[in-house]
Amino acid sequence: MTPVTTWFRSLFSNDRRKSKRHQALPVVAFYWDGAVPTPHSIRDIDVAGMFLVTEGRWYPNTLITMTLQRTAATESDPDRAIAVNARVVRSGADGVGFQFMLPRVSGSRKLDGFPANEADEETLIRFLARLRADAGTS
Repeated sequence: MTPVTTWFRSLFSNDRRKSKRHQALPVVAFYWDGAVPTPHSIRDIDVAGMFLVTEGRWYPNTLITMTLQRTAATESDPDRAIAVNARVVRSGADGVGFQFMLPRVSGSRKLDGFPANEADEETLIRFLARLRADAGTS
C-alpha cells in the first residue's frame, strides 16, 4: 500500500485514535452495572483510551467509572489496580471504545472536581508501563 493510499484510508476511517494501542496486555476492567462486577477483557489500551470487549452497549458520551486490574500482579501489589473515568466514543461488533477522562493535576492536588481516588494521567502512564513489563513488551 502506498503512503498516499494509507493516508486516504486514515482520513476516511471511523477510527479516530490519536496514539498507538498496546494489544494483548494482561489487564481486565470491572464496572458496576447493578450486578456483581465481573472482569471484562480489554482488546487494546493506551493513555488516551481503550476498547472493552463486552456485550453491553452505552450511548455515546456516557461516562463510566472503571477499575483496571493487572491480571499478572499479585494481590499484595499496591499498583495492581486503578480507577479511571471513561467516556464512550464508539461501539463495535464485539465491544465499546472509551476515551479516558483524566483529571488535571497541579502539584499534589487534583483539579476539575474528580474524586481523589481517580487515576490522573501520570498514574495511568505508570500503570500502562507496569502492564507492558508484565507482558514482556516495551
